[in-house]
Amino acid sequence: MSEPTDNKFLAGIKPFLRSLWAESSLDEPATVYEGDSPYHHITIMDTNGIRTLYLGPKAQEAETSISLSNPEAPIFEYPGMMFLALALAKNTNILMLGLGGGFIPNIFKKYLPAHNLTVVEIDPLVAELAEVYFGFSPGENVRLVIKDGFDYISEIPDGGFDQIWLDAFGGRYIPENLATAEFLEFVRRKIAIDGLLVQNLHQTASNVYDRQLWQTKELFGEIPLMLGGKTCANTVAISLNSEVSLLPKTDHEIIKAVNNFQLKVGPYDLLDQVPKMMRGSPKPPSNFLKGF
Repeated sequence: MSEPTDNKFLAGIKPFLRSLWAESSLDEPATVYEGDSPYHHITIMDTNGIRTLYLGPKAQEAETSISLSNPEAPIFEYPGMMFLALALAKNTNILMLGLGGGFIPNIFKKYLPAHNLTVVEIDPLVAELAEVYFGFSPGENVRLVIKDGFDYISEIPDGGFDQIWLDAFGGRYIPENLATAEFLEFVRRKIAIDGLLVQNLHQTASNVYDRQLWQTKELFGEIPLMLGGKTCANTVAISLNSEVSLLPKTDHEIIKAVNNFQLKVGPYDLLDQVPKMMRGSPKPPSNFLKGF
């Protein structure tokens, strides 16, 4: 069913929706929300007990999925690959661009209380829907900022975060202004020395994907640690902001780092991420503009 997208309307029916959000049919596919914001066409669908947030036309690219019966179940593979970054370098203060349905922030809030996460989301309607339909809420260690990611990063001091996670998608791929060499250089300056850039990329937009990896390699001076999904087309690329230190990259080094950190983050076993390491070097893109 379609509902109005006015935030006041959502605020008024939140208590009612919260009481019903987990009672959706587990059998028949159902559109529980569809509407537009200034930034996205947004669809939320329930299918076989799985609730999914789509940004973009035709509900083709899933942003977040949760199980209605067990919201912490690991429906998507890539969050586990991103959580591995916490074992590899300093990790007290993390900035993440892109909220989606709030699955990763909810894991931080419950299982990583010693790690402070700031989430920046450009679309206030996405934040409203994440709360109403996906159970997201900020907490003592999770802060939500409604702002353009580029604008927010421009205002923070250099070296202000131990890790910056780029998980902003606008449907098919990363927003164009967040996928340039200039933006990556801008982001690198905001990462503390020996901190990490963690990017969730998608292999389906092949030339833009190649460009992101190539630009990252050129900027950080080494090949990123790349983890490839076994059940999805996501690649998580992890880069160390250092002129001296090197990122752990061998199986032995990463297993040692995980053992020194913690073996699990919520439903994700960090040692299960080690076999997902991708070998080889990024290739230069054939055409920087193709794919947008």
